[in-house]
Amino acid sequence: MGENLISSHKFPDRLSLLSEVDWRDEVEKTWGRKWGAMSEIGKLKMVLVSRPTENEVDLPDVGKEWVFGKVELERMQSEHDQYVEILKSEGVEVAYMDVPPMAMGPYGRLRMLTYTHSLVVIDGGAIVSRYGLAPWRRGTEVYQQRALAKLGCPILYQVHGKATFEFGGNMSWLDPKHMVIGIGPSSSLDGVEQVTPILKQAGVEEIHLAYYSDFMHLDLVLGIADACLAIVDPIRLNVHTLNYLSKKGFYMLEVPDEEARRQALNIVTLEPGKVIIPAGSPRTAAMLRKEGVDVIDAPFTEGAKQQSAARCSTCDMIRDKGPYLSS
Repeated sequence: MGENLISSHKFPDRLSLLSEVDWRDEVEKTWGRKWGAMSEIGKLKMVLVSRPTENEVDLPDVGKEWVFGKVELERMQSEHDQYVEILKSEGVEVAYMDVPPMAMGPYGRLRMLTYTHSLVVIDGGAIVSRYGLAPWRRGTEVYQQRALAKLGCPILYQVHGKATFEFGGNMSWLDPKHMVIGIGPSSSLDGVEQVTPILKQAGVEEIHLAYYSDFMHLDLVLGIADACLAIVDPIRLNVHTLNYLSKKGFYMLEVPDEEARRQALNIVTLEPGKVIIPAGSPRTAAMLRKEGVDVIDAPFTEGAKQQSAARCSTCDMIRDKGPYLSS
């Protein structure tokens, strides 16, 4: 049996060559899947979601300045189910993160566990965030890591120490080599410095830092809808970042303020030129359609109360690379 096992694998000619083999080249054979989602627009193939539970309601006072109303759980669950059905109908494989109805963390009961996008899966495995804005989210990483282990997705890094980095909501891939990372109330520069070597190993060559102070996450003000096509909130996204996107060849559609506040920028792109957008954003949808983008509306009225929508509710696990920037 041992001989058959050995003969079925191709070993390097010299064992010393093992030191030259990249981890990413072994992941699929070792872990069963070629994990990685280093794009916003490459074809989306697999996601991790978490159906809303009682943990999503009755938020404590700390952090309530970022929340606009109490959610109705049954309606939130219904909207989440509708969103998942859209994903499945588009051929996306959907996995669930299981959480108990009363999840506990170091500061008491956990909240807002339905928003899985704080996880980021790069080529070869996942980077796990450390929450910086609300104490009632710290400890969520336990359930995230259990879900990753159950799926067989390796964990490359956990942000730790005093650093904070709510990674997924505070980053946008321009292509697999270029990304924008937000620095603000929910993420610190120390957190970015921790994950930068991991990103570099995965092939990231350039990171643009977008500094802000008056909103929670970058994906509230920036969405990538197609190759070099972005939707932006020009009021809240700083000029330095707008100029950077322009220099990289992006054409930017300015989202009306009232729709930006209803999470119009919190989109999920299924493939180049095809997006899921929160319903109730008709002007944004019309602008995208004028540029040839296929727009699918999904209800997120309850998630919007917590400044969240499609992207926040979705951790991309496997996605094609998509096109690269020319500059």
